[in-house]
Amino acid sequence: MKKLLYLFVILLSYNLSSQDVLDLALIDKTKIVNKEGYKPNLKTDKWNINNYLYELNESKLILNDSMILIELISKSTTQNLMEWNVDELNEVYLTKKNQKIIINTALEAIKPKSKEQQRELKRKIRQYNNNPNKWRGWPLSISRPIFSDDNKYSIISFKFGNNGGYSSLYQNLNEEWKLIGVFNRFAY
Repeated sequence: MKKLLYLFVILLSYNLSSQDVLDLALIDKTKIVNKEGYKPNLKTDKWNINNYLYELNESKLILNDSMILIELISKSTTQNLMEWNVDELNEVYLTKKNQKIIINTALEAIKPKSKEQQRELKRKIRQYNNNPNKWRGWPLSISRPIFSDDNKYSIISFKFGNNGGYSSLYQNLNEEWKLIGVFNRFAY
C-alpha cells in the first residue's frame, strides 16, 4: 500500500511539474494548437550537440554540461507520439492540420482577455479558414515535455504551422520553471 501511495505522489508531482512547464512554454505563443503531438528531430552526435550548446550560450553562459543535453535529446528520440487532450493544455483550442477552425468554439476554449483580442482572433481565424496552407504560424505543434532524470531540466519543441520552429530548454529553479535558452532553430 505504501508503494502504491508513493507511486501516486510521484505521478501527481510529475503531472503538476509538466503542467507548469507547459503553461510557461505557451505564454507568448498562439493558442491554436495541433492535436497531433510533435516529435522533434534532435540529434546526439558531437557536431550537433556542440551547435546546440553554442546556440544556448550565444548571449551568455547558460549551460556548460553537455551530458544534460545529451540525456534530454536521447529521451526525445524514444518518446512516443501521442495526441494532446483538452485537459492537458490550459486555454487552448485543439485542431488538426488543415481543419477549419470553428470561431465560437475556439473563443470559448481560448478565453481572450479583452474585446480587442477577441476581434483580432476572429479576424485571424477567418483568414486561416480561407487558406490554411498559406498560414505560416498556425496551428502550433508542441512536443511533450521531456524531463531530465533529476527533474531539473526540460525540453519542449515547437513547430509553427508551415513556418519552422525551435526547441526550448527550461530549468527548474526553486520549484519554478524558467526558460534558459532556445536552440535547434529551423525554417522551411
